[in-house]
Amino acid sequence: MVIVVYEQGGVVGLADDPAPFHFRYDEVSGFTQDVVKRYVNQSYRGISTTCVVALNDGRSHRLQGQSTRTERSVVEDFRQLVDPRIAAAQLPGMLAAMRRGQALAFGPYVLEPGVLTTGTGRKHKRLPWSQVEQVTVERGFVKVTERGRRGTWATAGISAVPNLTAFIHLVREAQAGG
Repeated sequence: MVIVVYEQGGVVGLADDPAPFHFRYDEVSGFTQDVVKRYVNQSYRGISTTCVVALNDGRSHRLQGQSTRTERSVVEDFRQLVDPRIAAAQLPGMLAAMRRGQALAFGPYVLEPGVLTTGTGRKHKRLPWSQVEQVTVERGFVKVTERGRRGTWATAGISAVPNLTAFIHLVREAQAGG
C-alpha cells in the first residue's frame, strides 16, 4: 500500500493502481478511526488501526494496519497526520453552522443549541451544556459525564463517532458558550 499525504489532501492505493483513492481535506464528510491495543495472555502484542475516509461525493476508503512491538503500521502514521488536517478543514463550516443554531450529528451524539443529545426513541437523552462536565476519550470510547453524577451519562465507541477531533473541539466550544 502506498499512502501520500499532502498539505491539502492525500492519495491511497497500491503502487501500480491506475486509479488510487484521492481526497482533499475539505471534501471529507466523515473520518472514523478505531485503535485497538491487542494483548494475548496479558502480554502486549501490538495495535490494530482502522480508518475510514468518506467523501462528500459518496466515495469512501477503508485503511487497516497492524503494528507490532518491532514494526509500526503506516496506517497509524496516516491517522495521526490526516486527522487534525481534516478537522481543521471541517471546523470553520461546523462552527458557523453551530452559531446559526443548526444541529450537528456525530454518530450517536448530536450537538444542538443549548443541549447535547444521544439515542433515539425511548433511549433518547438530552443534557444541557451547563450540565456537561466533560467529554473524554478513554480506552476506545467517547464518554460524556454529567455534573454531580457518578459514572457516565453516555458512552460510544470511537469508531461510531465520525470526525472525533472536530466533535471534541465543538463540545469545548459549546461548553464555553461559543
